[in-house]
Amino acid sequence: MPPPQRADARRNYARILAVAGEAVAAKGADASLDDIAKKAGVGPGTLYRHFPTRQHLLDAVFHDRIVRLRDEAARLLDEEPDPVTALAAWLRAFIRHLQQYRGLSDALKAIYDHEDQLMIESRDLLRWSVGELLGRARAAGRVRPDIDASDLLRLGHGAGMVCEPDAEGDARAERFVSLLVDGLTVRTATNP
Repeated sequence: MPPPQRADARRNYARILAVAGEAVAAKGADASLDDIAKKAGVGPGTLYRHFPTRQHLLDAVFHDRIVRLRDEAARLLDEEPDPVTALAAWLRAFIRHLQQYRGLSDALKAIYDHEDQLMIESRDLLRWSVGELLGRARAAGRVRPDIDASDLLRLGHGAGMVCEPDAEGDARAERFVSLLVDGLTVRTATNP
């Protein structure tokens, strides 16, 4: 979807998208569009000009969140020198995403098949994200060579689906990340 041209329209788009992301995280894919428009400080007409249907808005929220995960992977690759620490940090972000947006991905999966362009692009962005981090850790000899990006995404997905988005779920997610990283890490004489 091409970005709007005028500065005020771009700001409205970004504000609607941010508010919609919060609303979907809090209330699921059925969050009220009128409430989203009000909280974003725009009228319903402005919301519908940018997002003609609920589906368009959900697609944009989902894509925005996947792009944020990709951007987090790129940031960690640039800023975190320890490849295992970077991988663990990204897994935490991925699991948080799954905790917050589980209803969104379920709603989109019900509409799209696995060959839909949005699903393909999202899958590819996630695979790139974890693949780059995993590849760096593997090249450093820090993680098992028999784990691939798909394995790690499935393990992270499972952890995210069983952790509620609350304090107890956050603690459980942290434990799962620790267990995942521990299971991935190669043991050496210098790294017991």
